[in-house]
Amino acid sequence: MTGLLGGVARPRLRFLRSVILIVSVLGLAAQATAVTASASGVNVTGGGSTTGMTRFALGVQDGRGHFECLMPGLMTVQATVQSAQRQPGAGPTSVVLKGIASVNLAEGNPFGMPAGPMAVGVKFTATVVAGGPGIGSEDLNILGMDFPGTIVHGQINIGG
Repeated sequence: MTGLLGGVARPRLRFLRSVILIVSVLGLAAQATAVTASASGVNVTGGGSTTGMTRFALGVQDGRGHFECLMPGLMTVQATVQSAQRQPGAGPTSVVLKGIASVNLAEGNPFGMPAGPMAVGVKFTATVVAGGPGIGSEDLNILGMDFPGTIVHGQINIGG
C-alpha cells in the first residue's frame, strides 16, 4: 500500500516545490529590478576634515541619509538628510542637502552655554562640492550660523 507521499505523489511534490521555488526567485528578481529602476536620487558619500577644523561624514543614497559634523570645542551636529539636490548652474559636482538635525554643544564652548543638547529637530542646509583636498568643500548652515570649509583630508563623492 502506498501512502499519500509515497510512490507517484513524491515526484509530483518535488516538481511542485521546484515550480514554487522558481516562481519565487523570478518574482524576487523582478521586484529587485523594479526597485533599482525606480531609484532616482542623488548619492553623496565621503568624509574627512576641512580648513575650519570640522570633521564630517556623509552617507546619502537616493536623496536621503545622514550627515554628521564635529566641530571640536564647539559642537556636534547629527543630521537626517531628507533631500539632496544638485545646485542649478553649478554642474554635477555640487549638491544641497536639507533636513533636520540635533546639535550638542561641547564643554567650554565659546557660547558660554552648558555642554550637551542645545537643539533637537532644527532645520539645516549643507552645500557639498565633490572632490578631495583643496577641491571638495562643505558649507553647513544651521541655527543662523554658517560653517564653510574646504577639504584638507578626505573626499566627497557625488553620483546618481
